[in-house]
Order: sequence, then structure tokens, then C-alpha cells
Amino acid sequence: MESIKNRVAIVGMGCIKFGENFHQSIDDMIIDAAYEAYQDAGIEPKDIQAAWVGQLWAGHTGQILAAPLKLSYIPVTHTENACATGSEALRGACYAVASGVYDIAPGPGCRKAEDTGYMGLPQTRPNATWSYRLSSLTPPAGFALMATRYFAKYGLSFEEGKRLLARSR
Repeated sequence: MESIKNRVAIVGMGCIKFGENFHQSIDDMIIDAAYEAYQDAGIEPKDIQAAWVGQLWAGHTGQILAAPLKLSYIPVTHTENACATGSEALRGACYAVASGVYDIAPGPGCRKAEDTGYMGLPQTRPNATWSYRLSSLTPPAGFALMATRYFAKYGLSFEEGKRLLARSR
């Protein structure tokens, strides 16, 4: 079986400044990163054949990417996979290219929790908080609770637990 590494290449990358970015909407951030990636790759928006986008707990479809980038008449798939959401989008795009179905398929991840209302700020998207109703925890908070419960169950001190979590094989 031929390896995927010989069938897929990341030819462009775009990234916005990591932080709260209160001065930008999520659409602004998507546009800035996408156009930086287009320029880096030497392509134009019309060259995109399909896209995958990762955004956690937004309650949206692929329109979160398709609308601001005006990606009309191509498939855009929305993925969610907790802390691996962005990686899941990239993986979907890579498999699509590796399969030979598409030649150019971006797989960006995006997140702007400040605009969901979850942090106490006004909500800017009508259904942005639907999944927060299912759980009041962010993934890091949930993982922290699971870790401390594990420490308590198995009699580990906090320091022992930290060392256990940081240990790699």
C-alpha cells in the first residue's frame, strides 16, 4: 500500500495572531488566514475544489467557512472532535487529496469562543451556544476534572499525577 506522504503536500499556510482578537470577527479571521494561505500557495479562491473546516461547539455547518470565503458550489464539510478539531479538518482534506478525488482542498480550523456568549459576552451568531447547553465544561476543564478524579481514585498526589501525565513513552 502506498503511503499518504507521497500523495499529499501542504503547499500554503495562513495563520492569524493567536489571542483574543476582540477587534476581529471570526469571519475576518477566516478571511485573513485563508488569503495568506492562498498567497503562500500561489493559488486563487477559484482553485479550491472542496474544503473541510474544524470549529468546536459553534453549532454551524460548513457555512462557517463557505460564507466568508464565498466558496460556492463546492462541498464544505464541518468537523468537530474536541481538542483535535483542527487536526480532524486537515486530516479530512488530506485524505480527499490522497484519494485523488480533489487536487486542492484546504482544512483550516477556527475558534472564537468570545463571540459565542459562553464567556459572558453578547452572542453574535444565533445558534452559537446550542452545544454549551449540553455541557457547561470546556474540553480542558473536563480533562482537568477527569485527571484529578483519576488522581484521587488511585491515591496519587497532585505532583505525582502531573508527572504521570507529562511522562511519554
